[in-house]
Amino acid sequence: MKSKSMRFRWMSNLKKWVVNNLCCVLRKKNKKRERCEDMENVGNECGVMTDFQSIDLRAITSTGPSYSGQADLETEMAKLKLQDLLIVSPLGAGGFGRVILVQERYGSNKTYALKILSKQHIVANDHQKWVLNEKNMMAELKSDFIVRLHRTFKDDEHLYMLMEPCLGGELLTLLRVEKNLSNTAAKFYTACIVEAFSFMHSRGIIHRDLKPENVLLDTRGYAKLIDFGMAKKVIPGKLTHTMCGTAFYIAPEVVLKQGHNTAADIWSLGALVFEMLSGSSLFADKNNNALQTCYNILQGINDVVFPNEISKMAEDFIRKLCRNNPVNRLSVEEIRMHGWFNGFQWEDLQDKTMEPPFTPKVESSADTSNFNCENFPEEVDYPHIDDVTSWDPDF
Repeated sequence: MKSKSMRFRWMSNLKKWVVNNLCCVLRKKNKKRERCEDMENVGNECGVMTDFQSIDLRAITSTGPSYSGQADLETEMAKLKLQDLLIVSPLGAGGFGRVILVQERYGSNKTYALKILSKQHIVANDHQKWVLNEKNMMAELKSDFIVRLHRTFKDDEHLYMLMEPCLGGELLTLLRVEKNLSNTAAKFYTACIVEAFSFMHSRGIIHRDLKPENVLLDTRGYAKLIDFGMAKKVIPGKLTHTMCGTAFYIAPEVVLKQGHNTAADIWSLGALVFEMLSGSSLFADKNNNALQTCYNILQGINDVVFPNEISKMAEDFIRKLCRNNPVNRLSVEEIRMHGWFNGFQWEDLQDKTMEPPFTPKVESSADTSNFNCENFPEEVDYPHIDDVTSWDPDF
């Protein structure tokens, strides 16, 4: 039995967490900007949404080549400028920014994902630290299983992060279509995430927001981890205490603000594996009550009844990922050796010679058909703040 003081403490933490995570949803109810005409020369049926008119499109659509495209990748990226990019289509939007597909205007058909962040938005929400943190984390994470950040730009109103495109779509989209994945498919995507975690955790970096929306498929069907806005580097042996993440996937020590490390990612992985195999969330409340969901998380996995579609070996794997005590959860090395992965060729995955279970249909480097571009939300208006540039000199 938990003491009354302990119950009051985690209930207070839950309320604060719900407020922080739902604030973006509430802000979407604000008055939207009037729609403008779609930008000319956009060669995609999804079109370009009105919100991008707030960007200085003159910089992106100006004429005159400035990119040679002859050197190695890093040198090429250093030469690339905003005016060398043509907007193709929106890809997605989240609490920290909006992502569009852009294409090189001169001498190449290369495409990139460009994340656009409003400085007014960032400062109004006191997100400066989070944004700089994401940029620094992504600059360090150069893995085949993590979306690569090529370079950044900025102007007086926006920050830009130019990344490799993953036009195969989101794992979330695949789950919505398939409902639940086969054992083989779930094992493949889990292994991709494990490779990403192996690279991150060896450097002391915790992702802290693993969920289907943050796992993209590339054009071959390999999974890559994205969105490092909540990531944090922690010194070995130390803990961090920020409550963050998405309700269905956060570990109990995060809810209680007891301090967490890379083991919090392992818990989230267990919740995601359950969802891939069953088509439902491990701890979600049937009425979508966030407080009840967090209470279910604190109750732990021991009393969870697993559906028949999850094999006993997979169940054992998930339970060991979601042990209440972080110290007792499987490490990355132990995950690779677990019986659920018997016969799995990790070397083939790492070498990218393994055949993915699903190959997305992508017609060209500008094909965004695997993303929902039609219901792209508009940018929320924020009160004008005079100084929005003094905090980003190194972006």
